[in-house]
Amino acid sequence: MQEIKNPRETYLVNMDMLRALAVIGVVAHHTKAVTGFNIPFIGDYGGLLGVELFFIISGFLITDSACRSDLKKYAIHRLFRIFPAYWLTYLLLAIPAGIFLKPNQDWLALLLNIINFQQLSPKALIEYDVLHVSWTLTVELIWYFIAPIFILGKGRWALWWLIASILISTSWSYLAAHGYFNAWFANGFTSLRNPADPGQVGIIINNAFPAQMFFFILGGCIYFYRDFFFRINETLINATIVAFILLIGVYQGKLPSPIFLTGLGLGALLIKVLRAPPTKDKILPRLGKISYSVYLIHFPVIIFFVQKFNASLGNFSIALAYLTIFIFSNIIYEVIERKFITVGRKLA
Repeated sequence: MQEIKNPRETYLVNMDMLRALAVIGVVAHHTKAVTGFNIPFIGDYGGLLGVELFFIISGFLITDSACRSDLKKYAIHRLFRIFPAYWLTYLLLAIPAGIFLKPNQDWLALLLNIINFQQLSPKALIEYDVLHVSWTLTVELIWYFIAPIFILGKGRWALWWLIASILISTSWSYLAAHGYFNAWFANGFTSLRNPADPGQVGIIINNAFPAQMFFFILGGCIYFYRDFFFRINETLINATIVAFILLIGVYQGKLPSPIFLTGLGLGALLIKVLRAPPTKDKILPRLGKISYSVYLIHFPVIIFFVQKFNASLGNFSIALAYLTIFIFSNIIYEVIERKFITVGRKLA
């Protein structure tokens, strides 16, 4: 096996490939949800696996970033990486949707969307979110605040963090599934114009950061203990991927969501990708580079094309939606993401 000295620089292209797989899963799942068109396996499980894979990748890369930067540099990098593209896409969709012209405007709910804390408020997420996926951005942002604390021991306490995250995430998921936290959000849900459906309740309560904490910490532990993980037998890595990803249908629905067994399979997939030679593929790494923009715009674009053209074009409207997503994501990446990442680096 090839020795890995600097996985961030040498294997970043493989990380982009992994991001591409994650966003393909999310887009396929949401395509099925909106249109009924199903790509086998990823249409059913791509949303779950894709989001968890994004969180594990973030756990790895943000731990790396926090270890290499002082707090000011780290904060500037995160700010300029996440918010410019998000603000652009939010404004482009919120203005025609009339979000800023709502009667009896709830400015706090709007502000929570602007600063990416919308998942903390039922009204902010349900009535002011125009991207339909922004709950994960709240979860991600909370991880950004925790990561500098997580890396203080430089890996010495990482295993304890992992144990704590298993206990916290498992406990939260169990209690949320049995309704123990519903009272905390009762006032927020009663303030809605229309009653929340079970899926919306689940996104706010069951998918809150404590439930997702395990995935980030797992990614961080893979970063700290990468020398150990890179020596694990390849057969064991492959068996873990098969058992906990490909066989997800065996245990899904029998355990509270999120399913942490998938984290083991996705963590094994991350290890396999990190220790592989850099991919020579050109398409997936490019899709991985623009995956954040794809993630931000894909849901409303799919909805728009299906509503406007599905009656006349059928499934061809989905192809048009995908093409539009790819084109506009490349534009957003080149014009906004890359430019502001460079600005953030210069300021830092």
